[in-house]
Amino acid sequence: MAEEPTTSADLEESSNTQHQAATSTSAAAAAQDDQPAQQIELNDDPEHSEHGYESASVASSNVSTSLASGVRDYDFENRRRYHKYKEGQYHFPNDDVEQEREDMKHAMVVHLCSGKLHSAPLENPQKILDVGTGTGIWAIDMGDEYPEADVIGTDLSPIQPDFVPPNVQFFVDDAEVEWVYPDNSFDYVHLRNMAPSIKKWPELFAEAYR
Repeated sequence: MAEEPTTSADLEESSNTQHQAATSTSAAAAAQDDQPAQQIELNDDPEHSEHGYESASVASSNVSTSLASGVRDYDFENRRRYHKYKEGQYHFPNDDVEQEREDMKHAMVVHLCSGKLHSAPLENPQKILDVGTGTGIWAIDMGDEYPEADVIGTDLSPIQPDFVPPNVQFFVDDAEVEWVYPDNSFDYVHLRNMAPSIKKWPELFAEAYR
């Protein structure tokens, strides 16, 4: 059967159909552009290691400094590594040799205390602060001992391990400036071996007890 010849009416109808399709596509694209971009939330469900630990988070504020601002920088002198943030405020190195010494001190103190991490009458602590946390070993052990408590460790050096209990956080912070935490934030504030590091003890105690 011979095909019917294409008329001008057919061409006009086809053109209108294509124009409508293009218009619909453009409208859909414009509507999509008008929608706000979807936020990508990082570490919404952080991976846990085989020990049930998760990657430590580091926050920033007007006092606590984020890693992005360069607090992971170090100074080197006489083949030893020192913290860069608040340079010179803490007089000891923070390299692997010093970290091993700090962990040995922790083991010694725990041994002398008959295996106890503290002697405070804690029953059900909800929030614990470790000032001058160093390698974070005490905070990590406390996080394991009190899994229901939030444990925060602060230090000038970001030398804490990458994997910690899910209830433990570390912040780069200077304990001698005004603390960012509201009053009565902590059930227990812990610090030790800080005698060479603190210049204003009354101010520090005032922050700890408020």
